[in-house]
Amino acid sequence: MTRACDLVVVGGGPAGAAAAIAARRAAPELSTVVLDRQKFPRDKACGDGLGPGVVARLADLDASEIVRGRRPVERLKIVAPSGAEVVGDLPAIGTSARGYVVPRSEFDRDLLTHARDVGAEVLTESRLEGLATPAEGPVRVTSSGADGSVSLEARAVIAADGARSDVRRLLGVAYNDSAHTGVAIRAYVERPGGFEHMAFYFKRELLPAYGWVFPIDERGANVGVMIDAGRFRQHGRSLPELLRDFLQSSGYEALQPQRSRAYMLPFASYVPPLEHGRVALIGDAGSMINPFSGEGIAYGMAAGMEAATRAVRALRSRSGGRPFEGYDGWFRQRFGEHFRASARAKRLAQRAWIADFGVRAARRRPEFVREGIELLVGEGTALSWRSLARLLVHGRS
Repeated sequence: MTRACDLVVVGGGPAGAAAAIAARRAAPELSTVVLDRQKFPRDKACGDGLGPGVVARLADLDASEIVRGRRPVERLKIVAPSGAEVVGDLPAIGTSARGYVVPRSEFDRDLLTHARDVGAEVLTESRLEGLATPAEGPVRVTSSGADGSVSLEARAVIAADGARSDVRRLLGVAYNDSAHTGVAIRAYVERPGGFEHMAFYFKRELLPAYGWVFPIDERGANVGVMIDAGRFRQHGRSLPELLRDFLQSSGYEALQPQRSRAYMLPFASYVPPLEHGRVALIGDAGSMINPFSGEGIAYGMAAGMEAATRAVRALRSRSGGRPFEGYDGWFRQRFGEHFRASARAKRLAQRAWIADFGVRAARRRPEFVREGIELLVGEGTALSWRSLARLLVHGRS
């Protein structure tokens, strides 16, 4: 039996949950259904970093209690291939200049629970089977799972179902090629005394990508490495081997990585069309991952909130028009220059001597620290030819 609803969100991660919450807050009289193939809590491979952008979006969703009581992260360390390092403050987005590191099994569970608490219907263990998008009328979404088959006719659909999005595939939108994709592996470690800063290590063998150490609490951290898919294919070493080598070369050889998992990152150096009639792509399904840092949660949540707000406004009006009209242009205007600047920084960072120059310059000129951190975990765009010339001048020893 098919039933009607107003909005279907496919995918219950942070982007999808944020979309559902925004829809319910903006139009509680409209029905919102969230489908996810997995049962929550579930382990999601990720660096687990929640930057100031995520914290700001939680405040907008009235969901700040999710990080309340967690250990805040207020500073970030960047380590050059030479071993030179610089430390700077996290940027302010909204009223927040802090971040957190929260395992995704906990963060995603709590945010999806918040979506349910504000009235979204949440169906987990429900795998998408079909998507029919007629020129006129509602979108038909079919899924199957532990509780049987579900058939929904939705006036709007938001796809938040990850890097290998079923919705994206069914729409005929090609996945990113290897030039715009990264691969990564994450693990968890513990040691007495813990870890002081959120840290990015730009290692020569990983450039233009990096290894990371993100402190979770007084003892534990999320550690991992990210590398471009094209370079990884040529590297000849497995991701576990790259992780082991990174820990050994960074002074963490005594640590014993646990629960390691690999994953893929579709970079925003290529963002596909995001509007498809009554369907919109958000989050990893829309390739919304910073090509320099691998961060994606903040952009996905922002996109989910915007797409949902546009959809419910259109559905309320019953105009019969496209529910996501203007959303694609909004996203590119909002984040396009940031992603372009991050991609330029990444291209420069593939040269170890430039990465070393940048860190040396940042040790002498605080604005370079701020600009670099803004590109990694903020929304900065300050990578102009003028700033590059200044960096090279001040990076000379």
